[in-house]
This record gives sequence, structure tokens and C-alpha cells, in this order.
Amino acid sequence: MSPSEYGKIQAAAIDGRMHTIYHRQEQLERLCKALIDHVNEIKEAISTDYGYSPAEIAVEYHQALTTVKKYYASLKPKEVHEEEYLIANGKDAVNRRAPAGIVYIDPTLHTMFYSVIVPLAAAFAAGNCAIMLLENNLRSLPRLLRQLLTEALDADVFAVAASPIKDEALLNKAICVLQNDIQDGQPKTNQVTHFTQANTVAIVDRTADVQTAARELVAARFSFRGGSPYAPDVVLVNEFRKKDFLQAVVSECVSFGSEVDMDGHGKGKGKTTSSNIVNEHLNSLKKLDPELRTIIQESKLAVVDITSRDAVLQNRIAAPVLAVHAIKSLDDAIDLIGSRSSKPCLAAYHFGSPAAGKYLSQFVEANVSFINHIPRELLIGPAFPVGHLVDPAKRYPLALFTVPRPAYIHSVNTADELSEALTGSHNSTTQKLLAEATKPLVELKRHPGGSMGFFEAGFLMNAGLILASTLTVSATGLVWLWRYTKPI
Repeated sequence: MSPSEYGKIQAAAIDGRMHTIYHRQEQLERLCKALIDHVNEIKEAISTDYGYSPAEIAVEYHQALTTVKKYYASLKPKEVHEEEYLIANGKDAVNRRAPAGIVYIDPTLHTMFYSVIVPLAAAFAAGNCAIMLLENNLRSLPRLLRQLLTEALDADVFAVAASPIKDEALLNKAICVLQNDIQDGQPKTNQVTHFTQANTVAIVDRTADVQTAARELVAARFSFRGGSPYAPDVVLVNEFRKKDFLQAVVSECVSFGSEVDMDGHGKGKGKTTSSNIVNEHLNSLKKLDPELRTIIQESKLAVVDITSRDAVLQNRIAAPVLAVHAIKSLDDAIDLIGSRSSKPCLAAYHFGSPAAGKYLSQFVEANVSFINHIPRELLIGPAFPVGHLVDPAKRYPLALFTVPRPAYIHSVNTADELSEALTGSHNSTTQKLLAEATKPLVELKRHPGGSMGFFEAGFLMNAGLILASTLTVSATGLVWLWRYTKPI
């Protein structure tokens, strides 16, 4: 697209075309109708490009359309009108936010349909124009989306870029949604970035329900051909539960494989088949760990036991390969992850008792932790934006595409005092403020012994058990001594 065509988008952003809530509603209505009317073409394009199963395609499509409808439902003209006239009605507009203007979206390839539609709908709902990067290539889905979106949406508020935008003036003013890792260091303040190369880890404690852990981890690792950034790169399992866990994993893999075959998984026409992806990744793992044990290997998935710690968390696994490694304790897992990761994990899944989950979520650095479950919503779409709350129900909150613009009509409580104090340095108000500031700090009362830590509690528990055992043995000995020494 030429710069003059981007000029139309910039002009629409300047004149606030999308600020009108009714125009936002209209664009979302058009978007939703186009996607519903062409559902079969969309499903076929996803299957052709990615080879996802019909169930996976249905889930991705459902999540995308459901999110669009939620954004649409959030647009309430009456509430927007009341917020707009808060100042006119003598009220502070503390939470007032304004659209950023233009949102530029560079989508990831993983579950691309969701990754394109959801941020686009969020940009519209927040009152912005949008530019979507859909490069010309041999894939069916980008070509179909390019056609559907350009035909359905207003050309003044939406445009498709066939190649990455290089216009720095445009990029510096727009909110840039970069779903792939950025290449030039730290992100700028106007960039919504996604760290796709950060690791995702799972820990299975000896207190875990191995059946639940196996079910959740197999689904997370093998769904969508193992391409989700939230699929676990390694599962650290307590050495005493490793055998039971692997047996449960094999059982889940058999069930998962049969469901996949029934659904027709892997019948897509993508360039790289699941079998090739599995073999390539197994070969790379064997180079790092020659003693690698293969627990199960099929054309669409594999489970391996990593014996060497040098092979743990070296690279992100973007393949349907579940890697398992034994640990001695929770602290061993924490130390191993800390020594391998220079930045927080993308996510951490902890399986075990609530106490173990609390301990692990506290000491394993991760952007988000889940205890004894893995939300399936997490597996669809790009990684969550860096530096923002991870809420499985909201991948792109509208606040990401707006800027704060509060307006106040009332002064703060201390404004009159401060104004009077600033009229002179020796008036009574100044002395009063100084007197208040120099009052001693009122210290909060707290227990003199402080709270009991994890190790202190363990020490006291062990000491109590030893003392109870000693008293029991002593009492038993005294009873027997009295029985045998008393006169007959």
C-alpha cells in the first residue's frame, strides 16, 4: 500500500472518525457478519495452512467470534454519553480515556485467525483506525482475510499492509501490536510486545495428582500441533513420582492420539508435516543430551525423558514434543529454573498440594502461575502483552489501545491551604503545615515474634515429633519398670 493510502487512515484518525460509538458499532457489525458469512472458507483455509483438527479449528473460531461479540456488547452509548458530559455536569472525569488514533498490528502465525481478529476488534472497540500486516505469501488464510476484511470494513478506518511498515512518523504515533519478538532491543512506550521466546515450565510435585497433571500437560503440549507459546517446554517431575507420571502421560497420549485421528488432525497441506517437526526437534534434543530416552514417539507427538540438565530449557519447544526431567525437590526445581532462565518464564504450571503451589508460585519467576490446571484459552493466540495483567478471559483489554486523559473540575481538599501558604513564608497556615509534617510517625503495632517461616515451622514440627516420641518411650519404660520391680 502506498503512503497516500495510509494518509487516508491518518486523516480519519485526526478527525476522530472512530470516536463516535455508533461508527465503532457499525465496523464491528460488518466484521462479525463477514466472518460468520464465510465460516466454511475460513475453516478450510485454517485446515489447509495448519492442519489443525476440526475441533481445534472450531475452538479457535469460537474464541475469536465470541471475543468480537464481547467487545461489541461493551459499547454502550448511554454510558459513553454520560462520561462525555461529566465536566459539563460539574463532575470530575477521573477515568476519562481517549483513543490512541491508529493501531498497527503485526500478527503471529500461531492460530493466526484469532491473532488477527481479536486485536483488530479491540482496536475498533477502543475507537481507533487499524492497519493490519498480512504479507503476500502462499498461505491461504492471509489471502482470504485480506479479501474479507478489505471488502467488509470502511477503507477510511482500515487498511492492509502487504509488507512491514517502515514509516517512522506513522509508527511513532500509532500503537504497534507486535505479536512476534522485537529485534531492536527494548520496546518503546507505544509498542504492545509479546515475548514469544520466553520459556513455559511445569512442575509436578510428589503431592500431585499425576492423572490430572498428565491430562492437563498433554493437552497443553500437543494441542494446535504444539505451537502455542504457553505449551510447556519442560515438565520437572519429582523423581519419586516420575514413573507414575510417565505411565499417566502415555495413557493420555494414546487417548489424545485416537481423538486426533478421528478428527482428521494432520490432514492439512502445510509445508511442514507434524512428523517432520517431531523428528527435527528430537534430533536437536539428542545433540544436547545423547542419553535422551524416548518414552513414546508417533507421527504426531513424542514424549522424551531428558537425563542431562544441560539440555533443560536451552530452547523453546515449538513442536508436539513433551520433555520430562526428574527433580529431587521443589527447591531443586526452583534452582534449576533460576539457573537456566535470565528472564521470568512466560508461564508456570504447578501441580501438587495448595501449599506446594503457593511455595512454587512465590519463588519461580513467571508472568503468571496456574495451580493444578491449565486454561485452554491460554493456548490460542499470541503470548499476552508484556508488562500487563495476564487474564485468560481478556487477551487485549481496551485500555491497551487508549491513553489516559483525565479532566478535573473540582480542586483537591488541600488546595486552599496550599494556596494560602504559598502567599507568604511566615503566615499561620505555613506554620500549621510545618507542625503537621514534623509530628512523629505513628508506628503500627505488630507481633514481637514476627511471623513463622516455612523452615521454622518445619523445625518446630520435627522437634515436636521427636519430643512426643521420647516422652512415649520414657513413659512406656517407666510402666514396665514399675510392673517388674513392684513386690508381689
